[in-house]
Amino acid sequence: MKISADAYPTTVEVPSTLSAVNELQNQHTMIISGGTILQINWEAGVEKPKHLISTDKLQELKGISAVYLEGQLNLKIGAGMTIAECLNSPIVRKNASILAEACEKIAAPAVRNRGTIGGNICSKIGDTIPALLVLDAQLSLYNGELEYMISLREWLTKPNPPSSELLTSVYIPIASTNLPNYSFFRKIGRRESFTAAIISIAGYIVFQENHIQAARLAIGGGAHLPCRLTSAENELEKAVEDIKWPLLYEVIQDDFSSYTDPFVTAEYRKKVAANLFIANIKEALNPK
Repeated sequence: MKISADAYPTTVEVPSTLSAVNELQNQHTMIISGGTILQINWEAGVEKPKHLISTDKLQELKGISAVYLEGQLNLKIGAGMTIAECLNSPIVRKNASILAEACEKIAAPAVRNRGTIGGNICSKIGDTIPALLVLDAQLSLYNGELEYMISLREWLTKPNPPSSELLTSVYIPIASTNLPNYSFFRKIGRRESFTAAIISIAGYIVFQENHIQAARLAIGGGAHLPCRLTSAENELEKAVEDIKWPLLYEVIQDDFSSYTDPFVTAEYRKKVAANLFIANIKEALNPK
């Protein structure tokens, strides 16, 4: 006899403190925030968990503010803040405009009103991640006993982060340099901005006169694990006249792993990424 999945409904707990989250967890638990990604998975046939813990009432995951962290002024964003709240925040738009650009490209308004930045990060394929990587973001995680800090870049390299850990906040250093800088975020999809991306790229460049002082480039989108393009960054940090553009084009393609699916080949993704990076870097160096 076939038993309906509804015969064993999912239970949902809604704690109001971090300590309560730890007390409620068991081997069947999944922590949920906005739930937009999980809903897509369930509609695709992924089995629903037996026990959900909602972070909706955790005040420790709310708020956007400027705070000092080890003497450095940072933008602190609670993991429970929605994509729409990040997009519309004046302090985000002023100090991390590239993040606001990424948020604007995520899904449809209804999803942005429900989905959270924490959920977008924890999916490990969210469009905010490339922007946060070039902003040198750090994450604050609660492991059941205390909160600890880890760079987003390092966290992404961990193959299976403990399911018991809860992302509480994102910290973005607020740049204090007076040197000219330029940032960009671009997402290439098959149709509109609310579709899954073929690729998403982000860049941050600091330059003085005719020399690139610092370059941070990142890529993600689709099923890519977002990453920084360190070889391409090294190739850029020099006098502009010394940049070998054909070489940089090849380095970018070699700097990340891609994949082929029924719609797009890995080779196509790499060429699109290289073209986008080159075009945006040149625009930064030669503003109209």
